[in-house]
Amino acid sequence: MKSLLVVLRSPALLLLSVCIFFIGLGYGLTLPFMPLFGVERAGMSPLSLGIFMACGSLSGIIISTLFSRLSDKKPVRKWIIVGSCVSASVGYVFYANTDSYIVLMLVSCTFMALSFSAFPQLFALAREVVEREASEDVTVVMAVLRALVSLAWILGPVMASFIIYQFSYTGLFMVVSLMYMLVAVFVLMIRADESREPGGGTELSSDSVRSFKRLLMAPQIVFSLLAFMAFELANTMGGIVTPLYVTQELQGGKLDVGMISGVNAALQVPTMIILGILAKRFGSITVMKCAGLFGVAYFSLFLFTQSGWQIIAIQIFSAIFIAIVLGVGMTFFQDLVPKMTGTATTLYNNANIIGSMGGGLLAGAVGNYFGFKIVIACSAALAFLGFVLLLVPNANKKVVRHVGGDTYES
Repeated sequence: MKSLLVVLRSPALLLLSVCIFFIGLGYGLTLPFMPLFGVERAGMSPLSLGIFMACGSLSGIIISTLFSRLSDKKPVRKWIIVGSCVSASVGYVFYANTDSYIVLMLVSCTFMALSFSAFPQLFALAREVVEREASEDVTVVMAVLRALVSLAWILGPVMASFIIYQFSYTGLFMVVSLMYMLVAVFVLMIRADESREPGGGTELSSDSVRSFKRLLMAPQIVFSLLAFMAFELANTMGGIVTPLYVTQELQGGKLDVGMISGVNAALQVPTMIILGILAKRFGSITVMKCAGLFGVAYFSLFLFTQSGWQIIAIQIFSAIFIAIVLGVGMTFFQDLVPKMTGTATTLYNNANIIGSMGGGLLAGAVGNYFGFKIVIACSAALAFLGFVLLLVPNANKKVVRHVGGDTYES
């Protein structure tokens, strides 16, 4: 409760809360319907749709990584967020007014790729503000802010269905474009201390590049990224196969699928806040290790379900698993790489994107050849793999420490 009061009493955190909610709502409004937009309006085949989405994601990962390094060395984080939001707004205007595959691909790899920085940089800016105004409650406040994204995802798909029905995809993309412009305006109103240590050098200097490579090759970073991607692979594969398993194997209906998704999403919001409190007390690494155990428990129990209500009953395990990975996971990465919140949050976000992309491919391939049960079994194995990977850095007593303002060594 104290952390919620901190958010309500701080004008900067209130504005950031609105911005984060709008960005999450933008994702919730568009991402579930992008495949339908590509097929129904742009006439894409499954292959061309896959290429379109993969190219956009890869471009976004590259650009957001470059901007993350710049944001940690120069006082430009707010301007990166503003530029990303303006770019997204322009991109969605293009989406609203064209059905050309070539134009859509170019927009996806330029304007929309530039917009990838908005989400991680917003949370990096939020971390700076929280450390300034409520340093003792960083973990809890960040969990509250991350829970706003889950809340937005509960509302987004329902709102999108209504907007598409009334105003088609054109109306949907124009609404999202307006939301991104509002975020840009709100961010400009936020006061943030973005001072950097002098003598940082240019972003593309050889020393900076070598420093970033050393960071990525640090054992604790490598194993943490691999663990997080394993968790996201498991989460994505389970999320994709669940509605198919319910309707095709258990002969359930769309109502059952909706109930499962709704219960899971509703549980995630309070769970993220509670886990943030636990992470504050016991440490984010301890809570992150528990993610694998809850993931294994959920997917193992899933294998023995015989009806839709049984799947609903075990959603608490799934909600805790997802809440740890997506909620505490961000703070975990920020704590892992101190003083480089932009890079840390972008690593988290990119690992999430890569895991989601890989999970979709694996779920389709494994499900097609071996069936839905094997997909769930693979998800359980990946959750356990993530748990094991998080044990490795501590077992080897490897740490990541700050050296010389920008260099991290293991």
